[in-house]
Amino acid sequence: MRHFIIDCDTAEDDVLSLYLLLKNNIDVVALTIVEGNILYDQEIKNALWALEQVSREIPVYPGANKPLIKNYMTVEKVHGKGGIGDILVEPKRLKAKEKHAALAIIDLASKYAGELEFLAISPLTNLALAYLLDNSIIKKIKKVWIMGGAVFGIGNITPVAEFNVWVDPDAAKIVFNAGFDITMVPWDVIINYPVTDEEWNLIKNMRTKMSELYVSMYSHYRKYSSTIQKINGHPHPDAITTAIAIDERVAIRKEKRFVVIDNTDNITRGMTLVDRFDADTSWSDKPNAEIVYEINKKRFMEKIYDLLNWF
Repeated sequence: MRHFIIDCDTAEDDVLSLYLLLKNNIDVVALTIVEGNILYDQEIKNALWALEQVSREIPVYPGANKPLIKNYMTVEKVHGKGGIGDILVEPKRLKAKEKHAALAIIDLASKYAGELEFLAISPLTNLALAYLLDNSIIKKIKKVWIMGGAVFGIGNITPVAEFNVWVDPDAAKIVFNAGFDITMVPWDVIINYPVTDEEWNLIKNMRTKMSELYVSMYSHYRKYSSTIQKINGHPHPDAITTAIAIDERVAIRKEKRFVVIDNTDNITRGMTLVDRFDADTSWSDKPNAEIVYEINKKRFMEKIYDLLNWF
């Protein structure tokens, strides 16, 4: 049994990532909530609501509701007012825990020492705070999977910065420099693998409860991706990262590189710079992350179809 914390700013792709883990028999020991996509209180509600849809009771720990230093903005224009479109959902039964997410991460890292995996499909504030409170989690957390950054300089919140890193580049710099075993799935890689019109129509015609939920959650995001971002469909940044965490064969090309996070106060703040030539620079003498450069789209979509036939 594999044990995961999923750290999220709960919009539609975060919800789908949770369901992918559960469908693939991953022991999700906690959801930790961090600032990001939408208003913070709605992120918490979405996480609790998502668990209720699949009749699961997993602890939800609210964490950082703002970055370590800078201001940020939410992106309801991308995901809708409720993060899963414009509907504002309310959990009927489940409630969030009172313990702060950073403290929960520390406790769970000790409980599952050497076995815990951390799925960061969100800004990295919670993990950075946990590390600052207890450096020993580096040795206790087996793996950190990060959806974030852009290796070719194609951003989605500024011309060069990806949203998750841009929200809190100071936290990202702490995490990337801490010594965790990191796999990074960049934004400008996953946009090469959107859900096409053919795949979208196939999903719409499945007519399962899960496929109908999928269509409802992704319709707003798909429209934004297609019309504003000019992507041929909608991408799955979080879900692709999750699929790789579940089955590394979804990633077909990975390279170990040194990643620098630009947390300076200028127009490139939040940019991820990659030493792709193994140069002997002043940055570092060894890689700090394994970066995914290509994925097996067919294998990924098989996991999506399997999930959407769950019920």
